[in-house]
Amino acid sequence: MKSLLRRAAAGCAVLLAMLAGGAPAVAAGPEPPVPVLRWIDCGDGFQCADARVPLDYDDPRGPTITIALIRKPAADPAQRVGSLFQLPGGPAQSGVRVLRGSPPQLLALLSRFDVIGFDQRGTGASRPAVDCRATPPSFFTRPDAVDADAYAAAARAYGLSCLRHNREILPHMSTANVARDVDLLRQAVGDRKLTAIGASYGTAIGATYASMFPGRVRAMVLASAVDVRTDRDHPVDGGEEQSAAFEDELDRFFTRCAAAGTRCGFGGTDPEDAFDDLLARLDRQPLPTGDPSHPRITGDDVREAALAAMYSPRRWRDFAAALTAITAGQPATMLDLLAGRDDFGSDDQRFAVLAADQRFARGPVAGYVHDSVHAYRMFPHFWWVNGLVNLNLALWPVEDDDAFRGRFHHPDQAAPILVISNTHDPATPYAGARQLVADLGNARLLTYQADGHASLTSGNPCLVIPALTYLTDGTTLPPVVATCRDDTDPFAP
Repeated sequence: MKSLLRRAAAGCAVLLAMLAGGAPAVAAGPEPPVPVLRWIDCGDGFQCADARVPLDYDDPRGPTITIALIRKPAADPAQRVGSLFQLPGGPAQSGVRVLRGSPPQLLALLSRFDVIGFDQRGTGASRPAVDCRATPPSFFTRPDAVDADAYAAAARAYGLSCLRHNREILPHMSTANVARDVDLLRQAVGDRKLTAIGASYGTAIGATYASMFPGRVRAMVLASAVDVRTDRDHPVDGGEEQSAAFEDELDRFFTRCAAAGTRCGFGGTDPEDAFDDLLARLDRQPLPTGDPSHPRITGDDVREAALAAMYSPRRWRDFAAALTAITAGQPATMLDLLAGRDDFGSDDQRFAVLAADQRFARGPVAGYVHDSVHAYRMFPHFWWVNGLVNLNLALWPVEDDDAFRGRFHHPDQAAPILVISNTHDPATPYAGARQLVADLGNARLLTYQADGHASLTSGNPCLVIPALTYLTDGTTLPPVVATCRDDTDPFAP
């Protein structure tokens, strides 16, 4: 842990910077050594490397950790613009796996860059990787019937197991330290300024980097943007906004399903009632599957599948088919959906990052139970997104003293940041993207009138071309009020 004196000095530096109206200055002192990257072929045209970065940036020449990287070199070195860093989502999603699994047509569009992905510190193939060797208490616990003391005790025990097995890395898992790692990686590949694209949690990395390292951004695109200030300073409010957005998207699924009729095939004229009836039945009596790896399907399994389906309208047909099948007592399609869920990273690693960043009150457990009861009443399908799960974060046993607590701001003299957001994004609501643009100041919003979370992966040229143009030339932005639209039918054959 840092000494009280060191924390006080850091706090004074932040306060002075804020009073001066600028972003908090990067701490002065010895500079950490720039990593030496030894790229080796790792198949399919990709190259891989490991980077050694400081465990603790207050001890820049002390113990190090390893960041796993992968890159797809520019197709034509003569036309190469530079490196393009893909900032990983999650938190704790493997940037290495995402880049390796990227569609060839996407990589072809980015062929003038060395496209680089990485696993953020403490996650994926980076080492050490957080492993708590314990299971957090269930997200789905009903708050109106919970033994609050027992739940809190389980959350504390989980956090203490995380600390016991990850004592060195756990106090250094903040997004601010990921941003510091990115700045070293930028230097390691020889780029004077950072060119980056981030989606979802990757936008939190990007906004933090731009605020901590003013003037070091060449071009940055933040898609499916997070309201980083609310999520950091008022995480319960942020979680409530997200829960409401998931409920809204599920309502839109029901409406589109009913309008599609037999092309959707679930629930007839009232898919919402059919869905709620199905949940109630599975809550009372789960459906046996005959699969030893997943012996029964519960209502909470279906709720989790619904959450995953809301991330993209491309998944709605398969989700509707799974609901139809399980209503008829046939679990196979739902099992396939559950097995194919997105890899958002491990709960252990995600909790480690969120607990470092988010300012949950350390108040009485009863306050969290009250908030959870409110969520249970307001958000009948997705209360658990912002329910008792927050106790795992509020009772986390360690803090990262180097987390970013300053103002999110991107200076006017820097290259603007392009922010892209869907109007019906369930995971990172559109209002949050507008707030991020306002907080950053020097940023431009491109609105996508569409459902789902990952805007750029839609492949819509109205989004992709402006983003690619800006990343390539570093200057050309879409108009101040720019809107794209998705008119596709999610239930089209």
